[in-house]
Amino acid sequence: MSTNHDTPVITAHQDPPGQPVWAMQLVALVPKADPPTRTDVCTAAALATVRLLSADLTPEQGAAVEQWLAGRIRKHVRRARGAAWEKVTDVPGVTASSGTATVRAFYPCPVDQIPDPIGRLQLTGTDLPDPAPAGHLDPVPGGPVVVHVRDDLPWGKAAAAAAHAAQLAAAQRPVDQVQVAFADPGTFELVRATAQVTIADAGFTVVAPGTVTACAHWA
Repeated sequence: MSTNHDTPVITAHQDPPGQPVWAMQLVALVPKADPPTRTDVCTAAALATVRLLSADLTPEQGAAVEQWLAGRIRKHVRRARGAAWEKVTDVPGVTASSGTATVRAFYPCPVDQIPDPIGRLQLTGTDLPDPAPAGHLDPVPGGPVVVHVRDDLPWGKAAAAAAHAAQLAAAQRPVDQVQVAFADPGTFELVRATAQVTIADAGFTVVAPGTVTACAHWA
């Protein structure tokens, strides 16, 4: 992950040697009959992440976040509905909603210690509707952080990328609201040129290492 500024932000690219892999888990509420839109899920994921990291943390939660930030900043996006969703809401975390979507972010932990109600859930899957996604948004002074995401990503990967971008933006300025837009690869290359934050993927899934998947702008 990188930015085009010299301002220190979260930039860890390597896991500490000999340490377990840590990740933040995010769970989207995806009812079968009335699923949320992809844009709203990405926005809610970004808000849930920012709010969790800016909340008052217990010493244990703070230590978990610091351990996570010491290595690659992984996020795993899962989906739940019905009773499964009710169970994950009992796990400590922060829930955010945007439009049609609700997403809960959980305190980072080693991937072999994910709480059972979360670990049993599927990692995304199933396309989400997005009848009129924004293709480009310009930030306005005092307005939301604008996150542009490549439109060729699966929705779970897109949600994780949007959350990454919002997280890095929040390291430089307060982030109260987020707007998400999707851009085709050609247009995305143009909008990322003026972004304050860009997200370069580690390439563990879906895309090649170093692929820029999201960027954040503000005025």
